[in-house]
Amino acid sequence: MNIKLGALCAVPAIAGCLSGAPKASVNWTVEPSASAVARAQAPKYGAVRVAQVQVRAPYDGLRLAVLRRDGSVAFDAFNSFAASPSALLRGAAQDVAEASGVFGCVLHQTSSAAAPHVLEVTVTRLALDCRVEGARIATVELAATLVGGRDVVGVARGAGTFPAGSGDYTAAFSAAFSAAMSEALGKL
Repeated sequence: MNIKLGALCAVPAIAGCLSGAPKASVNWTVEPSASAVARAQAPKYGAVRVAQVQVRAPYDGLRLAVLRRDGSVAFDAFNSFAASPSALLRGAAQDVAEASGVFGCVLHQTSSAAAPHVLEVTVTRLALDCRVEGARIATVELAATLVGGRDVVGVARGAGTFPAGSGDYTAAFSAAFSAAMSEALGKL
């Protein structure tokens, strides 16, 4: 009887060891390429500080937001951003602003140098659009606000999409973000 009881108690303990581990989430980033950014002929503004990049809910989480055909939003359990989207996009926004040529100099938000302008970016959509059957499209929509002193110099919107069917979400979101930022900066 004791042997049967001992064996019965051991089964749950070893059962977890016999099953496979769950598939780990893959982490993606956003790394825009300067070659993907439309470049201005000459700087329109002097120095600018990229003050903030805000990502609106529900797109501000680590897991990729997926737009479904029924209008709902799902969150991919197997694909995540490597850091919070606002942290990832802050560096990407600075890179695109530098590559755009719209500004004479682009400063990081922690720089102690003075800048006559401040750039604020609000990302209103950062999602994998799966509303069309068989298609996966990285989608980014944003608004860029240029502030001089305490006055708004300009507000512009941009949108970018890129096919993500290959599964390389870093490349897809990088291209979509670059296109959206490039469009917005070109309108300022």
